[in-house]
Amino acid sequence: MNAPKKIIVEYENGTRQEAAFDKLSSTGRTELSTLGLCDAAAPDTGTHYLLLEWKDGWKEVKAVGGHVLEVLRYYTIERVEEIGRLSMEVADGNPELMMVKRLPGRLERIIFVGANGPKAYALEEKAMVKEGGKTERYFYDKTRPNFKMEEPAAASALYAAFLDALREALEKKNVTVSGLLAMGERDRLPIYKELAQTLGLRGAQRQQDVYGFLALALEKLGSSR
Repeated sequence: MNAPKKIIVEYENGTRQEAAFDKLSSTGRTELSTLGLCDAAAPDTGTHYLLLEWKDGWKEVKAVGGHVLEVLRYYTIERVEEIGRLSMEVADGNPELMMVKRLPGRLERIIFVGANGPKAYALEEKAMVKEGGKTERYFYDKTRPNFKMEEPAAASALYAAFLDALREALEKKNVTVSGLLAMGERDRLPIYKELAQTLGLRGAQRQQDVYGFLALALEKLGSSR
């Protein structure tokens, strides 16, 4: 394997600065890969993913740590502006919090794709708390009795529908799952970009999360054949 060893920055006066390549973050390595200078970082197989779907069809992907177990609650807070708060239950420690700024009141569904299979949460406002100039609207809360996640069969069907759409997108490109998985990261990246565009996937914060989510889905497709 011909792996890169160092990154060199050359200045206008001819001086150079060097650093070990393995000090780069996955984001930095991905950016270099788009310039054709190296392979993109391989996705962490221990990472879990959130697929957020809006009522107008917009979709975003967010990578979360392998220690995240499931969604704890989703609610919005209205002051001058409305912001969504997505709280995630973890194996040990305090819940992790993610902010949702795009049309938080119109988020329709969250699909959590983890090591134990997908979990789905249909979002419907069922509780409201007003305090001073702040209004909290709860769309899912594991701790409240009137909120329930979708049945496992329904969650599996939703994820299966996404996998079917991914398979169809690959067939239209005349690319097989095994062929794509056999490619190097540098060759996969342009296809990942096209697949993300076809499937309407966008990174909630980083586009690299979308590519990791696609890689996980491809592994699932490959193992189910």
